[in-house]
Amino acid sequence: MTKNRSLEKSIVGFIEQSGFDSCSLHEIKAGRNSRVYRVDGVDRQALLKIYHRHPSDLRDRLDAEYSFLELMAGVEPIPVSSPIQRDDRQGFGLYEFLPGEPVTQISIADIDQAAAFITAINKLRTSEAAKRLGLASEACRTIDEHVALVSKRVFRLRNAVISQDASSVSEFVEGNLLPTLSAIISNICSAYDAGVRREPVSDQHWILSPSDFGFHNVLRVDGSLFFVDFEYAGWDDPAKLICDFGCHPEIPVSDEYLQALKNSFYPYLENAENSIHRSEILMPLYRLKWCCIMLNEFTSMGRARRNHAGEMFDFEKQLEKSKTYFEKYLTS
Repeated sequence: MTKNRSLEKSIVGFIEQSGFDSCSLHEIKAGRNSRVYRVDGVDRQALLKIYHRHPSDLRDRLDAEYSFLELMAGVEPIPVSSPIQRDDRQGFGLYEFLPGEPVTQISIADIDQAAAFITAINKLRTSEAAKRLGLASEACRTIDEHVALVSKRVFRLRNAVISQDASSVSEFVEGNLLPTLSAIISNICSAYDAGVRREPVSDQHWILSPSDFGFHNVLRVDGSLFFVDFEYAGWDDPAKLICDFGCHPEIPVSDEYLQALKNSFYPYLENAENSIHRSEILMPLYRLKWCCIMLNEFTSMGRARRNHAGEMFDFEKQLEKSKTYFEKYLTS
């Protein structure tokens, strides 16, 4: 039996065990780290995700997403898909299918819905189920950890051994990203002394975070927003959520809109002012992180994830995207 044939048999068995007597699968080119399918049954639909696993990447994306959705299941007014079934051995997750459309333009009403979503999930912060959740992917407890996280990405790119267009990426990393990283770290050190940079954010000031939070992970359903993709979700520094939300290149968020999200933290988050200030100091660092993320295809691990998801990638286009983003946000 071929590998593909064996996988098909495993998928069919998993879906049947989940209550679908007969169904058809339609691959959706939506995931960048997972293979995603729409499951059409006789009287209902579902979403199947086959999660990527790599020996060098120990993150359990299935457990992170499924557990986060289990926490929110049935809680109003949290607009997310409901989890149906999981198979940890094979890396399968089955979820309610949301027939919405991707968001391409945003308004202040959309920002309000995004803020209301973060507020709603954090009303669950003190629940026993929430306490059992793990840390978000790349969660950082100290300012020094934020710096180390992004520095690691820059140096990983510098050391990546990729044959195609390697010289162009190397020139960009050496000539732009590394000097900018040095300048950003210098500014952070000017804003916070060494003791503050090493001081962990208190657990009571952490939040439940979707992590990769932005309008690229939102569907519009009859005018309402539904939030998707929680592969990196968990407990995290609110400053990181703010930076992620404000930095994503696909659907830029204006300063005015980002401020509206920041303001939403005050009613429920103790010490919100310090978290917001920290996000403003760290924002250039996370802009630099996004320059690196857009170049993931030039690393072996990043390329393996794209291959698993069945996504084609254009090396030259990704490098140009990163350069354009850098010019827009980091040249000053």
